[in-house]
Amino acid sequence: MSKIITLGEPLMRMTPPGFQRVKETKEFKATIGGAELNASVNLANLGHEVAFVSALPGNDLGENVRNFLRERHIDDQWVKREEGRLGVYYVEEGYGPRSAKVTYDRAYSSFLQVASQEWDWEAIFDSCQLFHVSGITPALSPSLKELTLKAVKEARERNVLVSFDCNYRSKLWSEVEAKLAFEQILPYVDVCFAGQKDFTNIMNEGPEESFHPQLLEKYFRKAALEYGISLFACTNREVRDSQNHQLQGFLFKNDQLFESQKHSIQVLDRIGGGDSFAAGILHGMVEDLNETSVLDFGMASSILKHTVKGDHSSFSEDEVFGFMNAHLHDVVR
Repeated sequence: MSKIITLGEPLMRMTPPGFQRVKETKEFKATIGGAELNASVNLANLGHEVAFVSALPGNDLGENVRNFLRERHIDDQWVKREEGRLGVYYVEEGYGPRSAKVTYDRAYSSFLQVASQEWDWEAIFDSCQLFHVSGITPALSPSLKELTLKAVKEARERNVLVSFDCNYRSKLWSEVEAKLAFEQILPYVDVCFAGQKDFTNIMNEGPEESFHPQLLEKYFRKAALEYGISLFACTNREVRDSQNHQLQGFLFKNDQLFESQKHSIQVLDRIGGGDSFAAGILHGMVEDLNETSVLDFGMASSILKHTVKGDHSSFSEDEVFGFMNAHLHDVVR
């Protein structure tokens, strides 16, 4: 297994019980989440040595998250104690035709304060095989955009594979801001998670059109040539209602597009499904599986996450392989 570094903000997720609305509920269930933290948990479950680069407040809430990381065997030596607070987000779960809704409350968080500090990148990336970050981190502030860019450059200089999940959030920044940041980051990226909407809305690849694999393949091929990215992956989701989705995976490598079968899934909790997909793809890649198995493993990891509450899952490599072999078919080309 590999040593993997992730960079991002930990968050406290607050969810009303029983599909209640945030503005009406009198109680919340608190869990830990955040895009890069979710990927960290999933990668650690799959057997990798994972270290998280971040910041937490030096209070009981910060210690709660730190204990969470340690319980899941994630190295927290690069999680600094910093002034500020723990970021929070509120999830109003969807039901039937009513979509889920997310409200962020992360201003003045400890992670937002830490970007200006110096980091020992030589020590952080020592013996590291892979670095993973998402587009959420540079979206949080100009200083965190610079931190993200610095991190991917430092990783590239040390021959560490760089993974970047575009993970565009319209509530955090505009498409124009994201495009400018991605243009700076992508030249240092080896593995990119980006879907058709990322290319049409953020990377200015023409007007938004209905999803089509041939169009996605064209975008992947162009970006691979422009930025030197060796692998792209994404999912395409069709939502019938909040509990019934259809999910299909795509992987582009060596100028070839691989497609999974379309899987109809019952959804208990959608949040974190993309992070589980990314973790599964990265696991298959560093374990040197062939392209079809990499994509199947990523899809199995994502589908399983949809069956559990919270931002991440606890499935082991054996459990994901077992589900993959029992329920998923070969990739079609």
